[in-house]
Amino acid sequence: MLLMTLMAAALAVAQPAQPVQSGGASATLTQPREVRQSLDGRSWNCNGGGECVGRGGGTTQPLMRECRRFVTRFGPVSAYSREGLALTEAEIGQCNSDSLVRAGRQPSL
Repeated sequence: MLLMTLMAAALAVAQPAQPVQSGGASATLTQPREVRQSLDGRSWNCNGGGECVGRGGGTTQPLMRECRRFVTRFGPVSAYSREGLALTEAEIGQCNSDSLVRAGRQPSL
């Protein structure tokens, strides 16, 4: 019994915490800064290290479009995911370049 309890405790410690809950999203800014703003029905909170967590259901849209809108508002990213779906490195590059070209401007600070 003690052995089973210790094994269960070890497995619980070994499991990484999931920062994004259902309906949430996450991103990592390439130019870290603190941000607290809403975008498309999601409340975004980015810490000084550039890690961003979006809470709330957000609007229904493809992941790439959501990334483009995020980059247009907050700046380029090195990662973007929503509800267990993550953009690949190539998709991240496309998201960053497409967003800033379409916006025709630098991200707001």
